[in-house]
Amino acid sequence: MGKTIHDALYRKLITELAQERIRLNVSQGELAYQVSLSQSDISKIEKFERRLDVLEFSLILKALRVGDNLKLQQIVKEFTGVSL
Repeated sequence: MGKTIHDALYRKLITELAQERIRLNVSQGELAYQVSLSQSDISKIEKFERRLDVLEFSLILKALRVGDNLKLQQIVKEFTGVSL
């Protein structure tokens, strides 16, 4: 298995997180502020230039209100195999 940044499932997760961020009308800068990253970090994650770590993943899910977001819950379930 290669680096996770090139894994198809990882790429799908990041793509869907970015699409959900856009659907919710949250800018990269706004999301970055909420999760204590730079806008550049969010951009690099979304362009597959930087790997998202598990703590950042958790913070992003909280920032995008995963508890109230059925689409985001489905994305997480598909990626992790765990229901929320």
